[in-house]
Amino acid sequence: MFIVGLLTPAASPVFASTIATFDGPAARFTVATGINERGQIVGVYFSGPSEIAHGFLLDRDTFTTIDVPGARKTVATGINDRGQIVGTSEDGFLHSFLLDRGTFTAIDVPGFPSLQVIGINNRG
Repeated sequence: MFIVGLLTPAASPVFASTIATFDGPAARFTVATGINERGQIVGVYFSGPSEIAHGFLLDRDTFTTIDVPGARKTVATGINDRGQIVGTSEDGFLHSFLLDRGTFTAIDVPGFPSLQVIGINNRG
């Protein structure tokens, strides 16, 4: 189970906090790695006896698994306010990706066998 504490501005200078808990489907453990201003959370959960890594998007009460096609492991690491998600996948090497409106785009740098993107700003 993963616990998230969110601070939200209140009418006074004091901040109110909200605690939320969630798990990935059949997850052994879940880790949140990014959150945007809309409260959408991305991260990774590990399932099965071999601890398979799956990325996820938690948007209010909807939990969506993110798996890069052909990858053995996927980790979603960041999300911007437009809902664009970045992360890494593994097929023997680390690769990075952008997930925008259901379309995966590889982010690779020639000459580097492994690349890890960990965040994305609101300009993409």
